[in-house]
Amino acid sequence: MTNVMSKLPVSETTNDDEIDLLSLIKTIWDGKWKIAFMMAVSLLSVFGFNIVKPNTTFIASTEIKPITSFEFDKYRLFNATGVFEVKRGTLLNLYIEQIEEGSLLETAVDKFNLINKDDFDSESDYKDVIEKFVSEIEILRPIKEKNEVRLYHVLKAGYNDRDKWKDLLTFVNNEANSKVKASIINRFSTILSVEKQKKNFALKDIDIEIKNAKKDFDKKMEQFELEQLFKLEDVTTQIDNATKDYDRITKDRLAFLSEQAAIARKLDVKKNTIESQMFDTQNTVVTNVKTDTPFYLRGYEAIEEEINLIKGRKDKISFVKDLFKLEQQKRTLVQDRTLQRAEKNKVFLKSLLALEVKRRAIEQDETIKRAVDLFNKTPLTRTEFKATLVKVATTDFKTNNKINLYYALAIVLGGIIGVVYVIIANAFKNRRTLLTNS
Repeated sequence: MTNVMSKLPVSETTNDDEIDLLSLIKTIWDGKWKIAFMMAVSLLSVFGFNIVKPNTTFIASTEIKPITSFEFDKYRLFNATGVFEVKRGTLLNLYIEQIEEGSLLETAVDKFNLINKDDFDSESDYKDVIEKFVSEIEILRPIKEKNEVRLYHVLKAGYNDRDKWKDLLTFVNNEANSKVKASIINRFSTILSVEKQKKNFALKDIDIEIKNAKKDFDKKMEQFELEQLFKLEDVTTQIDNATKDYDRITKDRLAFLSEQAAIARKLDVKKNTIESQMFDTQNTVVTNVKTDTPFYLRGYEAIEEEINLIKGRKDKISFVKDLFKLEQQKRTLVQDRTLQRAEKNKVFLKSLLALEVKRRAIEQDETIKRAVDLFNKTPLTRTEFKATLVKVATTDFKTNNKINLYYALAIVLGGIIGVVYVIIANAFKNRRTLLTNS
């Protein structure tokens, strides 16, 4: 080769070391199909790689909306019972909690084979990859800012198979709604059980109050009767004592009169000889009696007559001192006892009636029954229940920008490889031509 180059003219050797731009462009143009082939091979390689590789080829955004006002109207009558209230926000939050918890998404990823299990050597590695995949799924909350406005929750994730992702969303949506439904029913059942217990406790409290009221009333009446009995016994004793006192006083009186009558007979004092002064005033007659004069001076006729009258009394009660007042007291006690007993009975029966009315009101309270009836009319007991509105069919699939970049790089790289190949091939061709001519 050195001998050949030495035989060329100096000017010709100098031109070979310079780049002929027009010749280069012509060379590239002549090899355009080769360059295009290289670009096509590069694109096909990236395309094939994207098919077999597990990386995402699109970003899916799914809006999660609360139920409509029309759907919520089906709960208004039930909410009016006051036992339990279903709110739009509560349903939505429970739904989001089910998604955020992650187990539903992991189950769905495994169920629809979003990640090929055969690519892993162990079950733990497979589960780790599923957990990592699920952890990268975002739930974006509503936001209102200058640079970003999002009215609803958005489930955002990346994957490479639209159909599988839609199947996953449908499954997760149905399962989440079922779990929210079960959660609400369990809450309602728990509250219902608590309300029933409260009702039973209230009835037991009323029964205890009634029982205690009866015991207290019986005790008070027993005490009242005992007090009244003591008072009656006291008055009866006073009446009995007054009667006994009368007998003794009468006996003593008769003994005194008999003695005085005997003295008067002995002295032959038949008539009353007690000195007395009678004098008239304008409207009054005054008798001045000397009380220290002996009683027998009254005369035995008067004294014996008094003795006969005393002995001949048939109704001695009329002559017992203060007996009338004592009998009045006894009668008053008996009457008061009856009246007070009746008044106490009236008060007790009134309080007892109030407790019975309260008890009957609790027994007849149909709040729980009405709540159950209205609950059974809500979507919670039917298949059309929805905690949210998730429209899987309208999920927004956006191609991942990195994929486009990969294709662009594939075209550029394929073109560069094609150009280099054409230039090198042309150079070897020219060299072989020169060797052949020499």
